[in-house]
Amino acid sequence: MTTNVLEKTADLRTASCSDAGVLTELMRKLSYPTTPSVMREQLESRENNPNYLTYLAERHGETVGMIALRRIPARGKEPQMTQIAGLVVNEDCRGCGIGRLLVEQAEAWARESGSRLLFLTGINREDRLGAHDFYRNAGFEKYGCKFIKSL
Repeated sequence: MTTNVLEKTADLRTASCSDAGVLTELMRKLSYPTTPSVMREQLESRENNPNYLTYLAERHGETVGMIALRRIPARGKEPQMTQIAGLVVNEDCRGCGIGRLLVEQAEAWARESGSRLLFLTGINREDRLGAHDFYRNAGFEKYGCKFIKSL
């Protein structure tokens, strides 16, 4: 079998309200209980807010991953930061570079918007410990319960 190393990993696009169903399925894989109507409400409330953005990764016409981002404005001496509020890739697509592609897109958006840090929290649960290596390999450092990357 020949593998084309130049084959595109996935196509990324910004999520819209019509993606509520597929985002619900992805969020449930992260053990976040939600429904399509709740997800749609969240997407609608954030649709015109420049501090929130969600990207979807699609491969062969199927949504296989997502990353949700939240920009946190600077306060006092703290720099502006961007939080990865959620990142998930379908199990059968892990190890294919899709997670890294989503993180790279998050980094680009964060930098363009003036953020100096990209961080995430909440992955100290037992079912998320396997993600630690992924974030370390992507350049994040663990500080207490957070993984942080300077941009």
